[in-house]
Amino acid sequence: MRLFLSALLLALPAAPALAQLPAGEPDRFLSKYVGLDAKQIAQAKRGEVVTKTLNVGDQDEVALFGIVAIDVPRAQVTRRLADLPSFLRAPGRSAFALFSEPATTADVAALSADASDVEALKKCRPGDCDVKIPGQTIEEFSRSIDFSSPHAAAQVNALARQRAVQYVNAYRRGGTAAMLDYGDQKTDHSAGAAFAQLLAESPYLYDYVPEFRKYLESYPSGSLPGASDAIYWSMDRLPSLRPIFGITHLTTWSPAGAPLTLVAAKQLYASHYFLGAFTLTTVLDRPDAPSGAGGVYWIVVQRLHFDHLPSGGLLNIRGRVIGKLQEQMKNELAGRKAAFEGK
Repeated sequence: MRLFLSALLLALPAAPALAQLPAGEPDRFLSKYVGLDAKQIAQAKRGEVVTKTLNVGDQDEVALFGIVAIDVPRAQVTRRLADLPSFLRAPGRSAFALFSEPATTADVAALSADASDVEALKKCRPGDCDVKIPGQTIEEFSRSIDFSSPHAAAQVNALARQRAVQYVNAYRRGGTAAMLDYGDQKTDHSAGAAFAQLLAESPYLYDYVPEFRKYLESYPSGSLPGASDAIYWSMDRLPSLRPIFGITHLTTWSPAGAPLTLVAAKQLYASHYFLGAFTLTTVLDRPDAPSGAGGVYWIVVQRLHFDHLPSGGLLNIRGRVIGKLQEQMKNELAGRKAAFEGK
């Protein structure tokens, strides 16, 4: 499926100074390429949150689409996007912080492992662990942490902070090739390979904004004028699931002369559930904004690769997870709208 962004950019004339959408857009492409019906498009125009589960080829992948109209001009939105400490706040996120360059342990001073993870690490062995970490790190926890000590949690936190800092600095030097291999299962799984697969399944980037795709793919060796990068850690929780410690690379770019701003979020690490995640947010000028000051559509395509997602029968984990992710996306889009509009 060619998603909204591909269709939109295909429709744009080649003139480099274009600053507006063609007449009739984005309705036609929301219908043709995303599969929204007339009722859903009308809901989006009224400022309601609309989400949709997209078709995927891998049983362990989930792809979601979401859109909401925001009644503020894009220039105002992009200014707010630059305030990352505010932008990174999200429902279910209990803690987060940006990594400095180079990363230091001060950046992760607030990182604290959940008690369930500390307990799980006691039993971890390479190929058999309830926390997603590299095999060599599993061995290091087993070797260096005294889990019988009342200070075991503090020791776990200290080691986790050190490894997070080392990982971020290595990634900034080596990019996707430096991403870790998860060693918690019998077969190792590459975080870099998972990202590459998710990126390959995002044809709107390959076909219509190749310079953005190339920049994401070649980081840190490539360059893209106007692009900005940040890496942050976070503690997130979905309802009924374990807290997830994650590390994410965020890239923001406004193509010259185009009526949109792109924000790409690339998962570098997740302590549970996810082998990879890639989210593309498009802030698109809204030609039908009711106010004279202008407005935007906030559009999200989220792709996730799980380590395992049974479906059907009593173990329909896939169905339950999709429902929780859709609810989370709806809450986040509603929160973005309220925050930008000052409501």
